[in-house]
Amino acid sequence: MQHILIANRAAIAVRAAQTCRGLGLRTTALAARTDTQAAAHVAAADHEVTVEGRGLPDTYDSAARVLDAVDRSGVDAVYPGYGSLAENADFVAGLEERGVTFVGPSAAALRLAGSKAAAAEAARRIGVPVLPHATGRGRDEVLAHVHAMGLPVVLKPEFGYGGQAVRVARTEADVERAVAGSPEAAGGTEAAGTSWYIEKYLPVNQVVGVTLAVDHDGNVLPLGERESLLVADGLKLLEASPVAGVDAQVLEAMRADAALVAREFGLTNVMTVEFIVGPDRYYFLEVNGRLPLAYRMSESQLGTYSGARSGTDSGARSGAVPGARSGADSGTPPGADLVELQLRIARGESVSAAAHPVDRTRHCLEARLFVHPQELADFPDVGTLDRFELPDVDGVTYARSVDPERPVTYELILAQALAADTSRAAAARLVRKAVDGARVTGLRCYVEEITWRLDDEC
Repeated sequence: MQHILIANRAAIAVRAAQTCRGLGLRTTALAARTDTQAAAHVAAADHEVTVEGRGLPDTYDSAARVLDAVDRSGVDAVYPGYGSLAENADFVAGLEERGVTFVGPSAAALRLAGSKAAAAEAARRIGVPVLPHATGRGRDEVLAHVHAMGLPVVLKPEFGYGGQAVRVARTEADVERAVAGSPEAAGGTEAAGTSWYIEKYLPVNQVVGVTLAVDHDGNVLPLGERESLLVADGLKLLEASPVAGVDAQVLEAMRADAALVAREFGLTNVMTVEFIVGPDRYYFLEVNGRLPLAYRMSESQLGTYSGARSGTDSGARSGAVPGARSGADSGTPPGADLVELQLRIARGESVSAAAHPVDRTRHCLEARLFVHPQELADFPDVGTLDRFELPDVDGVTYARSVDPERPVTYELILAQALAADTSRAAAARLVRKAVDGARVTGLRCYVEEITWRLDDEC
């Protein structure tokens, strides 16, 4: 691993390039010719390789186009960040055939984790609790499973990614609408031909993500837990750590089950195992075998915390992981660099839980200014920002790379605001001050919804 293709864009691509530079690794940025915002992540890398096409499926998320870029750029490793390519087993198989290192799990592990049905069955076999579930295609087959299971249910495309097309069905009419819906409703595939994963719905629930790192010897490094505080349109707009309202013994059991799942699946990487917690017990939901979007929350709970500074973190690395070199930037709270941890695991280094404990007395909240789906009708041409200003708030750092002077293309998220403090309420007040003080016009991005929800936490 000497020359890395960064197969992503925006803030995570900038962060990866800076981390690689700190390790003495050469980098090549992937850039779609139609991406008007590519300048930031291209400038952060040593080289650039362009791809044709238009839209994520035909550029950054296209296994064929990115494999061609691998061949043209002569890299010996690929870093995917947290895009859908990070969980694309066919893409990873193509890298394995070429002898190119993938900074993430193997193709075989991703195939298992990528099927919601296969993943649930694998979890059940090793004694991890799962909800009643089934898979089916077409109206009649799906309805037969729903009748056997009982309403309400959750319907998900079996191989969906990132919460696409997840529907709660409370009536048979809801089920029929989902199964007969538009291609967009099925995550970009024809709804009628989609394999649906049907899962019993828990009306009172809490979604908890357990993040961990696993090396090639099966050693596990816990990286903390977080919960979703606000979800809209399938997007996690606000997350918090540590988890509130769940018994400590239950959390410890989920950590143990997350490690079991990761080992059983053969996953090696930084990843998240998601559980849903009901009134009486918890259940396995799915595995995301990639860097979580909330990776900076985990980083801020590792190492010795000395307080966050206000600033723009467009990906800069900070702090140290076991055996890694330390560094600093102008905005990231001290802690572990999980991108560096991924790179070290990929080249065969070990992790040690004892060397880097999680400080769960440090409370973190992260708000995400996702572009509202109504703004994405002409995607990848998202639109233009009339104004885009984020306030300097002591204790808040941002991940962003949008240039408001250029047309906005390919952007699904404009910024992430992270704060850490000694209590959730204190961290929530900081994030609320940042989001409420943001001046974003021209594109809608959930500012009001996040602010209202933060009022409940302050």
